[in-house]
Amino acid sequence: MITATAKESDRHSAAHQHFADRDYDQVLRAIQRHFDETVAGGNPIFRTDADGLFDLYLDNLPTASADERQYHNCNTCKRFIETFGTLVTVDDSGDLIPVMWPMGDLGGYYDPAIDALRKRVSSAKIVSAFFSRDEVWGTPETGDWTHFAVRPPREILHRRYDLSPGQAMAANKERRRIVLGGLADFKPKLLDEALRVLKADALARSEKFVAPVQWLRDLHQRPKGRAGDNLLWKAVTLAPEGYCHPRSAVTGSLLEDIAAGMAFADISKRFNAKMHPLQYQRPQAAPSSGTLRQAEQLVEKMGIARSLERRFARLDEVRKTWEPQRDETRQSTGGIFAHLKPKNSTEVPSLTLPAKLMTWEKFVDKVLPTARRMQVMVPGHGNFVGMLTAEHADAPPILKWDREDDRYPISWYLYHGGSPASRWGLRGGSWADVNAIVPKPTVAADVEGGVVLVIDGAKDSRTGQGNALFPETMRAELHPVRSVIEAFSRSAQIGGRDEASANGLGIFKGQIGIVLRVFDGNGLADYRIDRWD
Repeated sequence: MITATAKESDRHSAAHQHFADRDYDQVLRAIQRHFDETVAGGNPIFRTDADGLFDLYLDNLPTASADERQYHNCNTCKRFIETFGTLVTVDDSGDLIPVMWPMGDLGGYYDPAIDALRKRVSSAKIVSAFFSRDEVWGTPETGDWTHFAVRPPREILHRRYDLSPGQAMAANKERRRIVLGGLADFKPKLLDEALRVLKADALARSEKFVAPVQWLRDLHQRPKGRAGDNLLWKAVTLAPEGYCHPRSAVTGSLLEDIAAGMAFADISKRFNAKMHPLQYQRPQAAPSSGTLRQAEQLVEKMGIARSLERRFARLDEVRKTWEPQRDETRQSTGGIFAHLKPKNSTEVPSLTLPAKLMTWEKFVDKVLPTARRMQVMVPGHGNFVGMLTAEHADAPPILKWDREDDRYPISWYLYHGGSPASRWGLRGGSWADVNAIVPKPTVAADVEGGVVLVIDGAKDSRTGQGNALFPETMRAELHPVRSVIEAFSRSAQIGGRDEASANGLGIFKGQIGIVLRVFDGNGLADYRIDRWD
């Protein structure tokens, strides 16, 4: 005897066969393709207040019968449409682009429903950012049935370990509220004056803060109304963490000091005190027991215990903007009498000319392209730099510019106030070969310019100074436990000292005063670099 349930199943199967020619698979492929195109390049995703989407979907299908409507009344598809169908990205004009609902001819039958969904979601209001760790959004199949679903690209998945996706969405909403407060407190004229001060290079490491102040200033220029609100959501979601706290950051006190009409000398003194290398973002007290427990749990979740071990980097491990040309055809200096000139020799002696004064940027533009070899006059005391990397190449990244898809675990350290050349096995006042020019690792994640002149044979002889893991360079999720990381770093050792070959002399804005000797294939010339630009 056939039960009622069996009869219903047979009827559903018959309906499936009858309606299976609606090009549903073509629609699923179009949705996945549109989703991939819309979120490409890390375009952030937002949840909107669009509601009633599943009923809208059913109401706009050209169903000819109750059975046909019931065929599409699927709880699995309903969950997808109501959970993920509301999602959007924001274009450069502030318009919303639904990530699931493409335009164009998708297969005829489903076009009116998809078009209705796209129109409603496009006119909705953003209520939060959207983050997910799920590698599949929706349920692609249940038994013989297929449903709405997409597979997000790996690069858009939520990867932070300190915050769940829900916590990250809440934090993003709070950052937006703080930025709105900052825009209300800091008007365009005040921000313009702050930018003028910061760009004058009259404050310690001021270039670091130009970008966040400019970012806040640009937000004042966004359109009014819904488009401007959408662009604010996008800006906050894409911005580095520090940009979204204008009042609590170092820039906040600068803005308040300018607004209060303080003299520049007082402003400079207060700003430079906050930017002291031993103070800025550096914990001033030992970590609490609660923070230690939090750090242990976070390190375990992220699997970064081995990442905390550091060693000196080798020259072959760093990215270079210049390195000497090895001229294999250069003749030997000859035997013991090679320095004696033969009778009637026509060789013209090369004169040593005074060093030409030049900025670093001009040197890079005019001299470096033809430089085949280079030497630096070693200062007796200077900004000598140690270049470090991960002890274990397969350890997960912990530096903010080191990514899974673009590994570069290089960092650097130097001593506050500089260090003597003798500490690095060098002799002040002598010429030393430059084996490479290496950009400051943080350039990828920071606006502060800087390079390292890698000096042949430079090795730090000092031990016991820790392994130079600084909060300023760490991934954002490690900031809550930075006091623990710093305490660990102070007691750690740097490995690979004997193999170190990437150390050298740092060059940064406001801290330049070096003499370089360059051979371009025709002769030697000396250059005194006195400033960055």
